[in-house]
Amino acid sequence: MENKGLFFTKSSSIATVATVFALWLAVYFSNEVEDALGYILILSVGILHGANDIKLIQKITRKEKILSFRSILGSYILGVLLTALSFFVFPSIALILFIGLSAYHFGEQHWVGKLNPSGRLNKLFYFLYGLVIFNLLFFLNASDTALVIFDLTGFMLEDYIFKYVLVLCMLPLTIIGVYKYVKEDTSARLGEELFLLALFFIIFKMASLIWAFSIYFIFWHSLPSLINQIQVLYGQYSTNNVKRYVKSSILYWCLAIIGLGLTLYIFRSDQNVFISLFFAFLAAITVPHVFVMHKVLK
Repeated sequence: MENKGLFFTKSSSIATVATVFALWLAVYFSNEVEDALGYILILSVGILHGANDIKLIQKITRKEKILSFRSILGSYILGVLLTALSFFVFPSIALILFIGLSAYHFGEQHWVGKLNPSGRLNKLFYFLYGLVIFNLLFFLNASDTALVIFDLTGFMLEDYIFKYVLVLCMLPLTIIGVYKYVKEDTSARLGEELFLLALFFIIFKMASLIWAFSIYFIFWHSLPSLINQIQVLYGQYSTNNVKRYVKSSILYWCLAIIGLGLTLYIFRSDQNVFISLFFAFLAAITVPHVFVMHKVLK
């Protein structure tokens, strides 16, 4: 646990520096520029961190020998297609499930090396932490968030709803967090975690919705996840193994970008569906990745 703590401290330090630099960009550039930078990060590093899921599944199921490459690939593609389709068939339910799964995934990635693996309430803590991050972002960008949800579902939410949901998530998270520290069920430093939440508050408050989300998604989720995946696939994190990871995932990344580009080109005349298509795309590649990474992190 101590070595893992040192690793995560180093990783957090790098992410903190990157976040402060991103905050500087938010101060000096317009929302349009911020959004453009955000989309670039999401479509590059964001997609890349989920581009080796097939290889990860093969790696972690190799000893079991119960799944062939065709069955893995077929199941994965089916999951992607069904997720994307759900946003057009029942968008409200799909959005709720997507946020819930993503919240758990974000919380798991952030805390999995900091909590006692056998500790009680870990899964609930992961889920609540991710929900707090999401709702902090939504609350501080309430108007923009409400518009995005309206574009996706047709329902317009009042700004105060995000505040109430944030409070409802923070209360049980705080209780469980105190319990973890009292029981010494975590190696995390309280001051560091509170500092991170304060840093996220500043970023989410000052940056545009897309830029704020991309800062957290890239620097605090995707890059740590990439490091984990490289360690699982190749035994250790190194420059050479980073190159191996990128090389093995470049085909999937290209197919994902081409698929999104063609879809947006087909619907280019209807700007109102851009957000819906983009979120459906993100969800389609995220939901299968959540289940893969849950298996990897176990």
